[in-house]
Amino acid sequence: MHGPFIKTILGALLFSLLCSTATVADELPWDTSTSTAWAASGGQARIQMGAEFLPGFGVKVTEADRQIATRFTTRASVTDGSLWIYAPFGNFEEFVGGSLTLRSTIELQGAKGRVSLAEIDLVPARLNDVPMLQIRDQRGRHLANITHSHIVIQASRDQLLIHNADIKATKILADILGAPDVAGLAIGQIWIDLGINIPADANLSGIGIDRSGGDLSCTGRPFWPQDGFEVDVGLETIGSIAGGGFDPDTGRLKITPSATLKNLGAADVPWFRQFEPAAPSVYPHEPRDQHPFLVWNLYRIFDGRLEQLAASGTKHAFFTINVNCDLNCGSGQILWPGCEDTYGVFNNDSSTYQGPRSEIDASQGLWDSCNSFFDTDCNGSQDGFAGNWNNRLLVEPTELDLDARYFVDAWYVIQYDVNIWNTMGFHEINPAAGGSGGYNMNPGPFQQGPPINAWVDENTANPLEAHSVLVIDGPTPTADYPDNMPAGQTRVLAKAEDLGDGDFTYRYAVMNYDFDQGFSEFVVPIPDGAIVSDTFMGGPPDVMLEAWQIDIENNAVRFTAPPGQKLPWFTLYNFEITVDQPPQEASSIALRPFAASNGRPCGSHIPAELVVDAIGPGEFRPSRIFEDCFEAN
Repeated sequence: MHGPFIKTILGALLFSLLCSTATVADELPWDTSTSTAWAASGGQARIQMGAEFLPGFGVKVTEADRQIATRFTTRASVTDGSLWIYAPFGNFEEFVGGSLTLRSTIELQGAKGRVSLAEIDLVPARLNDVPMLQIRDQRGRHLANITHSHIVIQASRDQLLIHNADIKATKILADILGAPDVAGLAIGQIWIDLGINIPADANLSGIGIDRSGGDLSCTGRPFWPQDGFEVDVGLETIGSIAGGGFDPDTGRLKITPSATLKNLGAADVPWFRQFEPAAPSVYPHEPRDQHPFLVWNLYRIFDGRLEQLAASGTKHAFFTINVNCDLNCGSGQILWPGCEDTYGVFNNDSSTYQGPRSEIDASQGLWDSCNSFFDTDCNGSQDGFAGNWNNRLLVEPTELDLDARYFVDAWYVIQYDVNIWNTMGFHEINPAAGGSGGYNMNPGPFQQGPPINAWVDENTANPLEAHSVLVIDGPTPTADYPDNMPAGQTRVLAKAEDLGDGDFTYRYAVMNYDFDQGFSEFVVPIPDGAIVSDTFMGGPPDVMLEAWQIDIENNAVRFTAPPGQKLPWFTLYNFEITVDQPPQEASSIALRPFAASNGRPCGSHIPAELVVDAIGPGEFRPSRIFEDCFEAN
């Protein structure tokens, strides 16, 4: 099959295909000889449709003439055509031409019409400089896009795998169905397994091409952070934010983003799938199934208060597509220099990879699979799955009905990342219920960094505001990288509001990003004799199980967590007081780290109390009881 005859035929076909798809091929600055451009055809596919939430957008799903109301997966056949791919050194880089025909038994029905997916064509295209496939019907109508694909070449099996990809509806499909809110929505997921003809002279070494303009080389790689190479991963965009139906038990709305990131640092980043450890010769560190974790939150600014409404679980990353790389050395379990990776909405809503946050050591980016949600009996294999609703971001729909500002952020927790702030980003959204009940998030432009800046900017000059970034040193802050990583990072935001009657309301938003120890006490100092007329404390209801106790003392208002509870990582809590005192020039607050109940001994490098500059009615005076040792909670 790989002989000279086939090679000649491939060359002729490639020339024809490149001429007929110039808009794709002209964007390729690399050689596309027959040894690097290969034809993929035949095989099979699986399509999963979000039939559990699409009726909320006015779309019914049928499969083999049966209406389906739950998420389901059905098989499709690849019947005709070929996709041509560009694969230097055996690494997928691009679709360069051709088309495939798929047949399925799925039909979509809307108020104005119906669309059969009995016979559809997949045509190469690009979106945001990333390869994708368009779905077209036999009339040539562009119905959907296949995006966020994980594409793998298995040369030993002569296979091309296009997996975990979102199916995103176009406006054309929405118009045909009479379901305008479905435009741009991820309505399903697809997996395609194709056979591939690899030319006899193809170089499958996995050696990369240096497109950085520097002198990168695969020689000696991977370069791990434990060897001193710095990790810096940036979140490039959150492409989609989807309202994915309502939990049948609680009625709460599920919200899920997509995410695309890029390796900006010098290190190669481990991306090993859970329960599939790397060989010690590849990754000689523990745990050997090290990988990043994606988390996301929902926030609201309303009536002067910034508050977190809901939190996701933890999405365990398992594969990187490595596109648009500076250097690609050929493994989808390693994020190479300059490479981008992407996960779609359906992928981030996967039952297989959604675990609880509580199992992650966020400051170190570590997770222990033994006795985890996924491996309850510690036998080294997965026996736990999240279903459709567990470990998801779920919010009461009524919380989205206010005339307020809403934000969805996402953050990749990555071991030894030197800059967590560029590894997170957000969209301001305008959630709106459609006529059939489904929610459209209507995201605004993507912004890198934390969304809490929208409440109090980090560089605010307003004398009635403050925004402090608190970096808590690790045990060896002066050591070489990576042993100098901090124990955690927290932000404290404050606003003072003059009520006009001599009283002031002080609002504090404390966002713990990656301080695993967490906080169990928040203290606002007040002058002796001050009168406190009101207090408030709150947090996301799926995280904060009980309100904290509030004690008004002679010279402080003290908020104390119930025994065993704390402000955990990547979570925002609110603390507020109204008092008959104006802001003081030298004002501050204090945070007490969660202490003895988690087994921390006296002499820990973490201070017993952390004092933060913030707008307030008084200046903090240290409590003697905490000077040398943690007190039991």
